[in-house]
Amino acid sequence: MIRRLLAVLLATGLLLLIGAPAYAEPPVITTTVEKNVVENFVDFLPTCEGGPEYTFTATSNLVSHDTVFIEEGRSHVTFTQTGTFVAEPVDDPNLPSFTGTFTILNGSNLNGQTETGRTTITVHGVGSDGSTFKSHRQEHFNVRPDGSVNEFFDCHE
Repeated sequence: MIRRLLAVLLATGLLLLIGAPAYAEPPVITTTVEKNVVENFVDFLPTCEGGPEYTFTATSNLVSHDTVFIEEGRSHVTFTQTGTFVAEPVDDPNLPSFTGTFTILNGSNLNGQTETGRTTITVHGVGSDGSTFKSHRQEHFNVRPDGSVNEFFDCHE
C-alpha cells in the first residue's frame, strides 16, 4: 500500500515538474504576394531635403507576411516591395523627368506591452538630363509599456 502511494506521489510530482502540455491556439499566418502592382501618386523626389513635386508611376512586386497570436496579443508583420518608377515634374516642365528603382522594407512587432517598427526605403533615379540621385531612409519607433514613444529617422544620399 505504501509502495503504491509513493508511486502515485512520485508520478504526480513528475507531472508537476514537467508541466501540463500547452494547448494555445496556433498563430494565424497570412502571406500575400502581388506582382506588377501599378500605383500613381504625387510626391517629392525621394531625397533627404524634399524638392519640387513629381507625378510618379510605380510598378512593383510585393510580399507581406503576418504572424498573429490572437490569444496572446502578439504579432510579427513584414512587408517588402521592390520595383521601378517614372517621375514627371508637376509644375515646371523645365525640370528633368526621372526613371529608377526602389525597395521598401517594413516590419513591426507587437507583444501586448511594447510595439516596435522599422522602415527602410532605398531609391535610385536617373534624370532625363543625365543627373542622378540616390536616397536611403531609415525610420524606427518603439512604444514602451508606459505609452512613451522613442523614434528616430536617418536619411543619407
